[in-house]
Amino acid sequence: MTRRRRTTLDAVQSAYLSHDDIHRQARECVIPVVAYTGDAGTVRMTDQDLSGSIGLTRLSTTGSFRKVRTARLAATSTGNEMMILSVGLRGDFRARQDGWDASLSAGTAVLYQAGHEWELQMRGDSQAQVLRFSRDALPAAARDVGDTGPGLSTRSPATALLGRYLHQLDASAAGLSPRQRADAGEAAIVLLTMALRDTRTAMPDASDPVFLDLLQAYVRDHLADSLTVDDLARLHHVSARHIYHLFERAGTTPGAYVRTLRLGTARDILADPAQAGLSIKQVAAMTGFPNVRTFYRAFQQRFETTPDGFRHDHRPPFSA
Repeated sequence: MTRRRRTTLDAVQSAYLSHDDIHRQARECVIPVVAYTGDAGTVRMTDQDLSGSIGLTRLSTTGSFRKVRTARLAATSTGNEMMILSVGLRGDFRARQDGWDASLSAGTAVLYQAGHEWELQMRGDSQAQVLRFSRDALPAAARDVGDTGPGLSTRSPATALLGRYLHQLDASAAGLSPRQRADAGEAAIVLLTMALRDTRTAMPDASDPVFLDLLQAYVRDHLADSLTVDDLARLHHVSARHIYHLFERAGTTPGAYVRTLRLGTARDILADPAQAGLSIKQVAAMTGFPNVRTFYRAFQQRFETTPDGFRHDHRPPFSA
């Protein structure tokens, strides 16, 4: 594997790694490891510096990839110990640390410490999000975190929220200012502390820009579902008041944002010749309007025409 490509956006770097790159990165990363790769596999890494002591990496692999923190390397850990949290996004994972050995599903979070032996294996088309941070970044009461077993509980609302937050932060960080990136990194540490304690504490204020992106992405992907404020609050483990606060930052309300996106998506479907076979009732259901009469009224109020009229006016001209 010799392919290599690198792009840079402020503190964001993305690269396909050659074998030499992989072994160099393994030796020079904040927690040095020994890396093993299959001959036919590829490794792609997106790395983002959030602050001096916090960073975020997305690791995408095909084939076989394994990184090992050996006993010799673990014995060199001193002073300001670095830690990493790995969250599986997709694929096949196996983790080993301090006597336990387990296959992990997507969404499972595992905490690795520099002073411990551990191993992570990724097989096939796999992807993981990695948060790296100094132990000193944790609150004093959480710095004595010990062995975590095969991972943080995936049933914990705090762990689920942390995983979704890191996924969205990876997508949003390039558009944030350096100060916002630092704040967002600190918010990730707060969420990690919540997950370690398995609490239901509210989202930290510093996470607002990223969490708003997270909510908006969820709405885009679930237009056909119920999207009331209470639904969004329950699904994202925050208060309804916080949902209103976040959308107020964007100059709108949750209800207005959802309706605008639903109607805009319906308009795009109606204008798409490839979707001409869909009935108006189907388009309404796809965009979150179970009552077709409500859809007609909302569409006409927004676009000053009926859905049928809009589709007719945007029908491509007949060609022989």
